[in-house]
Amino acid sequence: MKKVATLACLLALLGAIPAHAAGLEDVFGREVPVGKGRPTLVLYANKGSRDELRQHAYSFIYDLREERPIVLIHVDLRDVPGLFKGMARGEIKKSHRESIEHMRNIFRQHGEAPPPELESSLYMVADAKGEPHQAMGLKKGFGQVVARVLGPSGQEVARGPFPESARKLGQSMASAPERLSTLRVVDMSR
Repeated sequence: MKKVATLACLLALLGAIPAHAAGLEDVFGREVPVGKGRPTLVLYANKGSRDELRQHAYSFIYDLREERPIVLIHVDLRDVPGLFKGMARGEIKKSHRESIEHMRNIFRQHGEAPPPELESSLYMVADAKGEPHQAMGLKKGFGQVVARVLGPSGQEVARGPFPESARKLGQSMASAPERLSTLRVVDMSR
């Protein structure tokens, strides 16, 4: 049972979304608003990249606050046995609530009031079959978070390994919301 709990906890901060998926819902059944007037940061993650994501994502999202992005964390559940996918979705919901509270605390630590749209800016999508990850060239068990920046209309602006390319990703979101960047993902499968 400890292994099951550990596996579920490893999924805590993960989720994501394919940029082109219309009508995609997060783990709470909310429609993910890609391409509806706000830039989007999409993070492709799995249970193995949870700690990396947790360590770097909050400060990166805070640094992007002026852009008011939608943040989508797409969780690859291909490594989770079928019987435990429901439990993993529950852990992702719990992680969502914890992430919102953590972001509120970061704003308060910087002497700022958390933005009212904070809860409607974070979406976590559980992906049981891994199609969006496969479309990005990520194999089952990939070892690093990959990020995409989408402009307000949903067009890709930049992509790259996260957190290594965080600075370039942030610059692309701020300076060229619809221009395709030269930043690209290299083979991220390990």
